[in-house]
Amino acid sequence: MAHRPADAGSQNALRRDAALVAAGQLAAIASAFLLTIAGARLLPPEDFGALSWALSWLTFLAVLAQFGLTQVATIALARGDARRHTGLLRRLLVAQAVGVAVVGALWWGGAGPLAAGSGSPPAAYRPLVMLVAAWLPVAAVGPVLVNAFRARGSFGLSLIFGEHVRRVLLIGLIVVLAAGAGAVASLETALWWAVALESAVYLAGILLLFGVVRSREAAESGSSPWQLLRSGGPFTLATLASVTVPQAGIWLLAALAPVDEVAVFSVAVRIAVLFAVPVSIGMRTLAPRIAAASASGRLPDLAEPIRRSAVWSTAVTAPAVLALAVAGPLLVPAVFGADYAAALVPALVMSAGVLVNAWTGPCSVVLSHAGRQRLVAVSALVSSGAFFALGVWWGSTGGALGVAAAAAVAMSARNLHLAWAAARTLGIRTIALPARKGLPS
Repeated sequence: MAHRPADAGSQNALRRDAALVAAGQLAAIASAFLLTIAGARLLPPEDFGALSWALSWLTFLAVLAQFGLTQVATIALARGDARRHTGLLRRLLVAQAVGVAVVGALWWGGAGPLAAGSGSPPAAYRPLVMLVAAWLPVAAVGPVLVNAFRARGSFGLSLIFGEHVRRVLLIGLIVVLAAGAGAVASLETALWWAVALESAVYLAGILLLFGVVRSREAAESGSSPWQLLRSGGPFTLATLASVTVPQAGIWLLAALAPVDEVAVFSVAVRIAVLFAVPVSIGMRTLAPRIAAASASGRLPDLAEPIRRSAVWSTAVTAPAVLALAVAGPLLVPAVFGADYAAALVPALVMSAGVLVNAWTGPCSVVLSHAGRQRLVAVSALVSSGAFFALGVWWGSTGGALGVAAAAAVAMSARNLHLAWAAARTLGIRTIALPARKGLPS
């Protein structure tokens, strides 16, 4: 199969955008890693465990409140008429406001107090319920904003407003708290400051996004906010599964173990998430292209870049996991402190699941952005159910290690199934295997 003349330019653009996404992912993971180090080193274990619980719930609730609008934004802006993007953004924000209001009410009115009350001890978590509710709007809209910038080709702006914003603010406030400054007298006060500052940053980002898409509008048409929410439903289930496994292990463990063990597990999660960076870079770079190629019937043209993404992810992830196994007994306590040495084994167990994820490639993005959202949603439901069942079973006896094993099993099984489904339903092989003969390399 011969390449078209435009392929060289497409490949250059893909490399440029991948580099920008990589920079954003590196900023996100570096800030997350530094936040974990700052929390482990500067906060008492009970405060760090409570902070990890709040951030884990915030991530989960934000995905639920987005109701798939991050993916809807990517697909709609990548495929749609640029003259209608301003109106589309208004409807996306209205839909987002509905999702935030519903999820915030559910959290504040029942789920939050129940989750805090099941903690050990409940007093460590109850003060953070209202704070998570107040943080929810900006946590939900941030990823939608970033995906909208990427879909418009503004990868540089998406880098500015990436996931690192919250973490950089939290690191600074934790340092101020540890220094004993009067304006930040407690962890709860520091978190309220973080909510206010992050909200201001993303408000500026929304205004900037409208400036990027501003154009002479075509006749107003397109999906209503309610239709956008409905179309995002299948994406919600798939994204919740990726967040639930293993992030939700933090608040699952909070109901099964003391708060200091939650702190140890949060360090293990952060280490495992570090190894997920390569596959995340591939997925975020390819997502807008998969959506556009699927709409125009050119998805087979992306088969080789998709396979190469899996090869690259595996080639980076496997040596990194091996290095952790060899050097971890020295590195983990040296970096996070002696109290967190026990995080190594759960981190290695979860990293095995991340390695399977790297080997199976961007299979979930290929399926969800090529019209197979329901298939991905069903796999997400099964994966989440398996994680919770195994997590409660193994976590009640094995603590952090049991929850880590449940996360690794659920994550691996889901990605193996999705890679098989991508090959069977779309003819796209996402796994990191050598190219088939006759295909372009």
